[in-house]
Amino acid sequence: MLSDLNSCPQRRGSRRRRSVVAFMSGCTVLCSLAQAGDPTPYGEYFIRLGEHSPDARVVSTQHTNLAPSAAPDNASYLRQLSVLEGQGGPYADSLAEPLTDLARMHRQGGDVKQAQQAYQRALHVVRVNEGLYSEGQVPILKELFDLYRMTGDMATLDARYDYYFRLYGSGKPPYSPVRLGAAVEYLRWQREALRLEIDERETQRLLALYTLNEEVLQGVRDDPQVDPDTYRELVLSQVRNLYLMDNLYEPRDDIQGTGPNSRIAAAAWGLEEDASQHRLEIFQRKALTHGRELLEDLIARTPPDQAETLAASYLELADWNQWNDRRAEALVAYGQVEKVLLDAGMTHLSQQWLGQPVELPANGAFWQPRQLTAGEEPVVVQARYDVTAAGRADNIEATALSSENEGKAGRVRRNLDGTRFRPRIVNGEPEAELQLLRDYEVLN
Repeated sequence: MLSDLNSCPQRRGSRRRRSVVAFMSGCTVLCSLAQAGDPTPYGEYFIRLGEHSPDARVVSTQHTNLAPSAAPDNASYLRQLSVLEGQGGPYADSLAEPLTDLARMHRQGGDVKQAQQAYQRALHVVRVNEGLYSEGQVPILKELFDLYRMTGDMATLDARYDYYFRLYGSGKPPYSPVRLGAAVEYLRWQREALRLEIDERETQRLLALYTLNEEVLQGVRDDPQVDPDTYRELVLSQVRNLYLMDNLYEPRDDIQGTGPNSRIAAAAWGLEEDASQHRLEIFQRKALTHGRELLEDLIARTPPDQAETLAASYLELADWNQWNDRRAEALVAYGQVEKVLLDAGMTHLSQQWLGQPVELPANGAFWQPRQLTAGEEPVVVQARYDVTAAGRADNIEATALSSENEGKAGRVRRNLDGTRFRPRIVNGEPEAELQLLRDYEVLN
């Protein structure tokens, strides 16, 4: 699986631009300097207060103490399990639900070991009764994943996702809904693992993520049995991967550039170029074009009577062009969003999507997964700024709501300066928005 790939020496980059350039002292390593206008990856350092990521799982770590009147206690569950075992034996199908409820109770109470044991037993019961590859395991597995995520055991979580992916077909046909659902969730996890920087395999993990997503897309492209919504999820998954790839390299003072406009890096291991790095370079060169091709194909596949889905696909295309400073192409696509929605009488969506500037990318590609702990207060910076018709922030003022976090305000200000925005669109034309006031939660 992706995390089984061998690691190679790498230098860790900043949270803004991760370096995946393999490095060996004494070897010649070539890397281009990033362009001064490289966009800020919105969602990596801050998000709008109250906003939720479209791509990252948010797990509450708050331990809720369940009163006896609100839910059964441990003794009640054990009595219930004992009765069911007496009626149907230790593997009775009816045991799965109370075991899962028991696991939730332990998780909410902070007893991770007992929760894990209950989840594992529930899984075993389902497998005995429904088979090793049964769909009934999926909700239990996802709750178990949340348990590992909640406790910060990312190595185990990574291994569990690999098992989950293998269990449901490894992205290979036949493409049942369960197998494709597992593939989509596995791809999502790999992006989360990259954003969390859980290991030193960023080059291999990103390469494997991109190639796996592409293989599954190619496999399902002409399969009439594949649900169109699932195909759409796979396309948008690959577009998110392209955002990550586009933001891959960071400028390095100790590496010689090959030209001010080049974003290609060559890596050396001894006297041989690293193959994984080289493949990533090739994919990155084609990222802008490939992203447009994927989204244009998705638009072509969407029936005209599915107005909201069609408009959403045009919006993804417009945002991709806007992020990549292809403003003319972006404006054409934004105009299509407006036209499709207005023709369908969905003026409320047109206003919601295009009526105010939106930080890009708006699909969660760079969002850092968050865990909410009991009593934790977010770090909030309030920013006032203009957004030009070209989608850039100007006249930025930023102030932390708490004086002890004032140091965070400067970083938010600098990041906003590099953020690309979807501009406000009125009658097909971009318009500036003045004196925008927004509260941002700082993530790290």
